[in-house]
Amino acid sequence: MYLAKGLGVGSFGDGMGGCRGGGGGGGGDHSSMGSGGNDGDMHGVEEYYKKMVEESPGDPLFLRNYAQFLYQCKHDLKGAEEYYSRAILADPKDGEVLSQYGKLVWELHHDEERASSYFERAAQASPEDSHVHAAYASFLWDTEEGEDGCNESQCLPSHYHLGAIAN
Repeated sequence: MYLAKGLGVGSFGDGMGGCRGGGGGGGGDHSSMGSGGNDGDMHGVEEYYKKMVEESPGDPLFLRNYAQFLYQCKHDLKGAEEYYSRAILADPKDGEVLSQYGKLVWELHHDEERASSYFERAAQASPEDSHVHAAYASFLWDTEEGEDGCNESQCLPSHYHLGAIAN
């Protein structure tokens, strides 16, 4: 695993800083990808994942890591969806993968019922994992905001004023 870590493998666990050569740790700054040769580093990582998945197509760790790479670094949501679903088939009790897939389903399809079912399965599979519970809480927060049906100015009390403070 030490060799793989040098290629950026294993740096996805916290969801931050995992896109070596990707222009800023999982964000979306594609403008820096071409400068400084970092695009080649990302290509090398992608080739490594493809090779590992090809050699071990049922290995849940390789499937999960490649899905995370596609999602966080390449922003290839459709590709990530394929590899997350394969990782879930390979290990249906991996709460972190279930949680990540639930997040992707919500982001890609806005299918609240389906995403919720993955988050619930994740929480059951990993009852001690705070990352899984935080992701589920974030999802619930996002979906609850949509149910309110009011924007900031409609939901605030009538005596509350938006904008500059009056003298």
